[in-house]
Formats: sequence, structure tokens, C-alpha cells
Amino acid sequence: MNAAQQETEPDRLAGALPVPPEFAWVELPSGVPTDGLIGREISLVRIGPTITVTQHGHDGAEHEYLARGRGDADNDALFSLISEDGHVAAFVKEIDATGGWIRLGIYELAGRYHWGGLRVGVDEVALRAVRRIAGANNVRGVHRLLEWLSRQLTFPSSAGPRRLIAILAPGQDGAGPISVRLRGDGIAAQLSKSDGEWRLEAVHRDASPVRDGDRVAIVHADVELFDATVKTRLRHAMRDELTRFKGDERDRTFLALWQRYHEMENRQGLRRMADYGHLQYSGWSYLDDAEDIIRFTVVGDGKAFQRIHDELDAGQEVQLECATELPEALGGAARTAEPGGLLEQDLAHGNEVGTVLHMDASSGVVDIRMVRRHRSQEERTDRGAHPPRQGFLHIAVWGDRRRLERRQRALRRLLNGHVPLPQLLLLLQGIPERGKEPGRRIPPMSEAAAKCFKKPPNEMQKLALETALNTPDVAVIQGPPGTGKTQLIAALQVRLAEERRRSAVVSRSMLLTSYQHAAVDNLVERSTVRGLPALKIDSQDRGSTAHIERWRTETITALKRDLSGTAEGRLAAAIRLVARRTAAYCASPVAAEDLAQVVGEVAGIVDGLVSDPLRERLEALGMELRTAERSATFRADSRRESTLRAVRGIRCVPVAFTDDGPQMAATALQHLRQLAVGDETHLDLIERAADWTAAEPPGFLGDLAEARDQLLDRLTGGADRLVRPAVREDVVDLLNDVIEDLEARRGADAEGVESALVEFLDELEGDPEAVMATLRLYTTSLAATCQQADSRAVREAKDEESLFDTVIVDEAARANPLDLLIPLTLAARRVILVGDQNQLPHMLEPDVERELRIGEDSILAMLQESLFGRMFTLLHEQDTGGRRAVRLNDQYRMHSVLGDFVGKHFYGGDLKSPRGTDGFTHDLDGYQERPAAWLNVPHSAGGEHAGKSKARPVEARVVAAELRRHVLARPDLTFGVISFYSAQVRLIWEELVRVGLAEPEGAGYRTADEVGDRLHVGTVDAFQGKEFDVVFLSTTRSSPIPEFAPEEADAENPRPRYERWVKRAYGHLLLPNRLCVAMSRQQRLLVVVGDDAMFTNRAAPPGVRPFADFRALCSPGSMSGILLGERS
Repeated sequence: MNAAQQETEPDRLAGALPVPPEFAWVELPSGVPTDGLIGREISLVRIGPTITVTQHGHDGAEHEYLARGRGDADNDALFSLISEDGHVAAFVKEIDATGGWIRLGIYELAGRYHWGGLRVGVDEVALRAVRRIAGANNVRGVHRLLEWLSRQLTFPSSAGPRRLIAILAPGQDGAGPISVRLRGDGIAAQLSKSDGEWRLEAVHRDASPVRDGDRVAIVHADVELFDATVKTRLRHAMRDELTRFKGDERDRTFLALWQRYHEMENRQGLRRMADYGHLQYSGWSYLDDAEDIIRFTVVGDGKAFQRIHDELDAGQEVQLECATELPEALGGAARTAEPGGLLEQDLAHGNEVGTVLHMDASSGVVDIRMVRRHRSQEERTDRGAHPPRQGFLHIAVWGDRRRLERRQRALRRLLNGHVPLPQLLLLLQGIPERGKEPGRRIPPMSEAAAKCFKKPPNEMQKLALETALNTPDVAVIQGPPGTGKTQLIAALQVRLAEERRRSAVVSRSMLLTSYQHAAVDNLVERSTVRGLPALKIDSQDRGSTAHIERWRTETITALKRDLSGTAEGRLAAAIRLVARRTAAYCASPVAAEDLAQVVGEVAGIVDGLVSDPLRERLEALGMELRTAERSATFRADSRRESTLRAVRGIRCVPVAFTDDGPQMAATALQHLRQLAVGDETHLDLIERAADWTAAEPPGFLGDLAEARDQLLDRLTGGADRLVRPAVREDVVDLLNDVIEDLEARRGADAEGVESALVEFLDELEGDPEAVMATLRLYTTSLAATCQQADSRAVREAKDEESLFDTVIVDEAARANPLDLLIPLTLAARRVILVGDQNQLPHMLEPDVERELRIGEDSILAMLQESLFGRMFTLLHEQDTGGRRAVRLNDQYRMHSVLGDFVGKHFYGGDLKSPRGTDGFTHDLDGYQERPAAWLNVPHSAGGEHAGKSKARPVEARVVAAELRRHVLARPDLTFGVISFYSAQVRLIWEELVRVGLAEPEGAGYRTADEVGDRLHVGTVDAFQGKEFDVVFLSTTRSSPIPEFAPEEADAENPRPRYERWVKRAYGHLLLPNRLCVAMSRQQRLLVVVGDDAMFTNRAAPPGVRPFADFRALCSPGSMSGILLGERS
């Protein structure tokens, strides 16, 4: 057989058939071409006593002839293998060209079947196997993997569909598509049908013969292998949903409603800007040396003056923005074809913004404290504000615009399919799709995770952890009050970091986020993973960094303890500290009185570590320096201190000078002459300033500022030293001797761990910026508000990478769904939503809400539904796969009486109190150790005051009186005071000032020093997530009660009249979310203060039933509560 007659493509089918062939020689008629014949498949058909051979030549021509064997053995083989109703596959194996014979390899088949079209999906598992078999470096991408698999599993035919090799089990019929094993060119797979679709599974290498009893068949089918991975399936489902969203069915879908809301808020923002008006200013000047406060000189007045005046009078904060050109909405040049909304306005970026402190329309001035902003991570120093010299002031819209831009970007990412989790869109639309299940179940607990809990975690906490760790995409964890969800989040971070270490991808892989800065601060305060705290990212540096300082202090203490615990550690620390002191002294020598302190510090550092002679030399030098210090003639006295204050008070800014510049200059001049400090040039200049009488400021203020600075330098020791201190060689020699002695005692092989610890300690103590840089690089968790998650600051912290492996959202029910979309669209692997839909909901923009209330209540109701609650219901009740939603149901915050009360009224009774009464005693005088109390303040004592926000003075007085009795007497307890109304909160503060527990501060109040942070007063909105030993809840509402109940409605007293009364009389008290929060902040004692008749009368609506039942809990004779009257 020559080289030209090697095996050809058709022979791949022969090589793949897992049965041995029989052989027979057959005569090849003259004239039949033999080019390319070896390996070619031929057809053998028996009709009666004859067998017909059909072969296709290399040129495509068909040749047909009778099969005649070379001998009897060949004929016997042909007739035994080929029957009229049997099936074989035959291939030319050899050509005897000299004698006109071909040798056939004949394979006996169970049949040949025609299945028509066959779409077969290949999932992740199968594709991984294909990639492994084909070689990951040889075949890249799903499309190429499917092409390779198709070539290996299907075989061409001379005409018609490609062919499959099917292995039929005993009794199995292959007449139609069936679940069957397939064999290919060196590989095998299982063809199966699941949920109405064909799937290819169990792909593996296999070239072995079939097992006894199995039969081989050839199937003709138009096979299409397609990508059936979960990700691709979800992408297709997402595209289908997007098509539906853009079609006629979109109007009532979740995203369509919120897109409409976004558009309405965009228009409202522009309307508010236009309604507010603007001010034009002709110039400005700084009012302080820090260049934070600027006085603008305003031309004319306009309606903006009145708006600013009204809002300042109402105690509201007003922010204005400086602009060079007037925006189109305020009468500026038109730049857009359609006005649209705020986002469509061509507004300048980076305008200076500030908060109005004072305004005077008569003199045409507005004083504004400007906002300092970091421009980038590299530019970490703040700069003073520098607005345009002339321009316009309008209501600040930069914050609103940026907020709308971030929401819009998130919507676009989602609606354009540019999100890592394609099922996110489907879940948001109410379709419970699942992502790819994790290949390995992550166990919920580890030793480090267990330490995150104050007590051993309960079963539901473990289940919540397991659910969050193993979710294919989204997990929703509902945490009622006191169920430990913050501890759960801390443990979740620890477990995720432990698992991510397996793949060496840990740094900044998690995002902790919530709806506002206070909630994010609460998250980071309790988050420590692998010894490092979470790092909050905020371009304005809002919020607390106390947790980082606490971590730094604790780490320093621990390092010092570890170093002091060994001789090597003490020596390493001493060497570094003395070397630092020596280098600092050489670089900047100090006078004798300061040098004595340096030597004393060194002596203390090396005490017990150096030789006696060195110790004695240090003591002698210290004595010498202290003697020199006592003999020094210059001392700071009270006259110098008063002179310092006077010189600092010299006015060098024009606006400030016009106020009291001459008086302050005269005061400074008097002090300077008494102390005999300053040159005559300085004194003459200050005297000119003191004598100045003109209305405009003098032109020499720049020289005056320079003179003031030189005087301050002299008074603080900078320039009035006659001789600059020089380095004393004897001191340096002694310090170097100390270092050499320490190093000699340490030994040559003692480097390593101690040195590294000392260096780390040095950075912690002396280089805060390096500490922050280290945290930024190595912390596992970054934290930001939902809005800031898509900010430049976060991208810089992530080295311009915007995606996170895991996004954890706390207080998720309080986040506006549009804000929540921002971090959700940045999650690459999983989203964990933690919150409670039964507590405070998200807020809608008031103007948009008012617009929707007019004729679109059904849409408003859908917009008021929390996304968290919607997702919890979807995944808890409609999910058909593994668990993705968990409700925690063991509360540890409250006395069991209070916990059971909250569970009954707000959680359907599904809230347990495993702690019972343990640790919840309060011993508060007059409350008989009961956990519940109702302090009754009847309507006869005074009713509520009507207004935009309700208030009841008598209730405020009663609350303040109770606090006066207990707060100072019980410094071991914390107290919270909650009201449903801001006006009542203000009244309570005023009463607390009157009884000495608080004092005014700016536009608000603060607790007295002796009270500290043990007392907090606020509305319900400010109290979610907080807890106190004792809570006073002011109900505030007290008004006349109608004489009929709702069931007694008639023509004279129609039900609509009753419903109007209910809404007017109870207001916020009808909202179960607010009641839930208000009645679940206490640990030991809840005292409800109010008019009990409002809740116990027969006209009281069902919405206030929790108050009625709490009043019943405090009825006389109850062992759980106590009823108190108004105290004198």
C-alpha cells in the first residue's frame, strides 16, 4: 500500500466504531477507479442470493457492482454478515491492485436510524471535560470547544446528515431520539433529555470495545450542539426580558416603574432649581484665615433671597452653588433642544458649593461656608475654595445631579445587559431564575467565624451563613431587631476571606454598603477580617474613622506587649527607638532644656538593657542638662501668652479689618510695648493700623500680615533665639555607644521577626498615612454608601477595577431601589442583602410622591414596596431550587416579655427570646422591676399642637421630668427618647435644657457633659439599628375621640368621615414599620408615654392595636408591666 493510499476522513468512523470488524476480499471490476479508495465507506445491500456493492469514487461518481468474494471463505463471510434485514458498515481497508481485489472491513450494526434535527445542549460540566480532553491551550472559547466536540462526536456521510455512533443497551430501540450513550473519536458521552431539552453529559475519554450485550447503531441526524451553560441561558433569558421590557408589556414591570420614577425625579430636580431662582454677585472676600467662609456681595435681590430667608428661619440647611454662567433653566442661553430634566442641563462640573450661614438682603451680602473636596486620591490635601470673581448663586444641584447620574448609569448597565450577573435583571422583574450552582459547598463555620458572635451562633444564623456563602447569585437575610445580623455580616466576611485565600484573591474583594453614611459606619465599626479593619471610602471623608484608630491603638498595644515579652524583642525595640532619637537630634539639634528630655527618654528606654557604665554616663548627662535648664533665663510667662493672643488677633483680611481691625491692632500694640518685643518697623506698622479711621480697609494689609507672622515666630521661640542650637558631639557619641552596646547584646543571628515587628510598630506610631495606604492595599473589605459605590474614590481604591466578588448590603430595606441597583450591578459573584422589610422603608422624593398621589395610587403603592421585601418574598416563597432566603428568628436584645410582644405584633409570632429574662434587670426606681410601663398623660392635661409636625408640650415635660429623676442617678444605664415627630423632639430637647440635662449648641442641642452619650433623643428614623437599656417612647397624639365606632357608621356618621378622622388623628402611628422600630430599641425597659384613651377607645383603628395591647400589658395586676400616672 503506497503512501497516497493512507486512511482518509471517512475512516474516522471506522476507527471510532467500538466493535471489531470481519474481513472479506471482493472483486473490483475493471474501470472502477481506485484513487482515494482506501478508507472509503461502501454500501453492501443483499437482495436474495446477491449482494450489491455501491461505492462513490473520488470524483463523486457512483459505481455499483455485484459482490464476488475472492474465495469461498470470503463469500461465506459476506453472506453470514449481510442479511436482507440486517445492517452493516463497510470500509475499504486494502487494495490488491495487481489482481483487481479490495479487502473490506465489515462492522455488524444493530441498525441505522434517522432522527432528523437534534439540538443538544452542553453545560458547564461537559465543557470543562471537553476543555480538559482537548487541551485548554489548544482550544479556547466556548464556540471553538463546541466545534471540536462536534467533530469528535459526529461523522460525515456521502450525502445527508452527519452520523452518530449510539450504544444501545439490551432491549433498547433506537428508532427515535432516546437517551443513549454516544461514542466518538476517542471520546464518549451520554445523551439525555432533561426538562424537555436534550443535554450532553458525562463527556470522557473512551476507546474501549462495547460491553457484552450492548449493541452499536449508527444514527443519522442534523446535530446542533449549543452552549447550555447557566450563564448563557440566563443571558438569553435576560435578552428576552429586555425585549419584553421594551415592548408593550413594560408599563407595570418593576424596572419600568422605577425608570419612570427616575425620569420624574430628574424633571422635579430641574423644576426645583427653576422655582428657587438665583442671585447675581459682583465680588467676594474671605471672612477667615482658613479660607472656608466667604462673603458674597449680591447685586439686586430676587425671589431666591426670600426662599433662603424662609428656609433658614425654618431651621433648614441651604446650599448654594457658584456658577460663571447662568444655567438655561434660570434664564441662561439655551444649549439643549429639549429642556428635559436636571441631567439634560449643560451645567458646569466642579462648581464651588457651600452652606449659607448668614444673609442680609438690606446690605446685599450672603455668607457661605464652602465645602472642601478632595479632587483625587493623589491630591489628598484640601484646598480652599476659590469661586469665580463675578457670577451667579443658585440652589446647589451638583449632589442631586451626581446622584441621578449614578442611578442612570446603573439602570443602563442593567438594561443593556452589561452586568456580571445576568439573572439580576430577571430577579428584579420577579422571575426566580438561578445562577450557576457552586461546584463545592462552603461550610458555614470556622474557628475565626465563631469568634464574631457574642454567643455560639444559633441554627438559623448558621443556615443564613451557609445560604449566603453558597448562593448562586443572591441571598436575602431578614434580620428582625436584636437577631445578630451585624455579627452575621462580620462572620460572613471572615468565611469569604478564608475561602478566597484558596485562590489568593482576597484584597478589596468585598464591598460593604448601605443606604447612608451612619449605617456604613456601623458596618465598618464591627468588621475585622484577618486582623485588618474594613476601610470606608468617601470623597468627603464623612463618617467615623474611630474603628481604624481603635485598631491602630490595639495593634500598637499588642505589638509592644509581644516585643516586651522577650529579651530579643525589648532589645530590637530599644535599638530602633534610640536610633530614631539620635537621627532626629543630629538632623535638628535642640536647646539644653529640650535635650534633657531626649536624654531622659533614652535612659528610660534602655533601662536594664545596657551596661552599668553607660547607664551612669546617661544619668550624669541628664543631671548636667537639667541644671542648665534651671539656669535658663528665658521663661514663658502670662504676659507672653496674652501678647501671643493679641498678636494673633491682628486683622489682615479686608472684611475682618473693617469690623474691628483698629481696635485689635491697638490691643496688640499695647502688649508688644509692655513686653518690649518687636522691631520699630513692626510697631510703626501696627500703630498705623490702630490709628486707621477710613471706611475702606488700608492698602498695607499684606505688610501687616507679614509683620504679624514675624512677631508670632519670635513669641513662639522661632526667631528670638540669639544662637541656633548646635549638635553636641559628646551627646551623639554617648547615644552611638548605647546603640552599639544594645546591638552587641542582641547577637548576630537575632534579626528577623523582631525587626519586622519593630518596623511595623514604628509605622503605626509615626506614619498614619502609611497605615492608611497599607489598609487600602490589604484590607479584604471596602465600605461605601450605595451611591458612593460607583464613585471615583472607590475606583481609585480598587486600582480602577470597578467590580467586587461579593457585595454585602446592610439595612437593604431602607435603600431606594434605584440606589440599591448601583452596588448590585457591580457584583461579579454574589450579592448578600441583609435587612428587615418590617422596619423603616426607603423614602421617596416628596415632590414626586405628591405628584403620584394625584390619580396614580396603585403605582405609588408599588414604588413604596421595598426591593428587599420583594426579593425576600420571591426567593423565600417562589424559588424552586436551593435556599436563597433566610429569616433569623432568635432575638437577644430584649427582655423576653418585650421580645415576645414585638414578635407577636410585627413578625407573626415567629420571634423567639432564648435569653429569657437573664441580664435584663434595671432596678429603676418606681418601675418595680417590670420590663414594660405606660406613663399615662391624659388629654385633660393638655392636647397636641397642630402643625406640619405634631407636638405635645405636656408630654415633653413629663418625659424630661422622668429623665431628670433617673439619668444622673443611674450612670450605668443608657437612655433613648423616641418620638414620631420632629417638632416633639425639639420640645423634648427644650425641656431637657430646662431641667439641666442638655444645652443648646448652634442650631441644635447636645447633652450636658455629666450625661455624655448615655442619652439620645430623636425621631424614629434616627433610631433604627440602635439600642438602649431604657427607652421612653412619646406617642404625642392626643385629640377628642368620636362617639361612634366604625361598625356603627350610618347616614349621620358615614364611614368616610371616620376614615378621615383616623388619618388626621393618628398619622404616623398607623405605619406598622415605624411602630416596629419604635417599640424594639430597648433592652431592659420600654416606657410608652402618652394619652392611653387614644388607643383603648372603641373608635381606635386596628393600625394602633400594638399600643392598645401594650397598654393592656401594663394593666393593674400585670406582672409584666406597670401603669403610671403623670408625676409631679
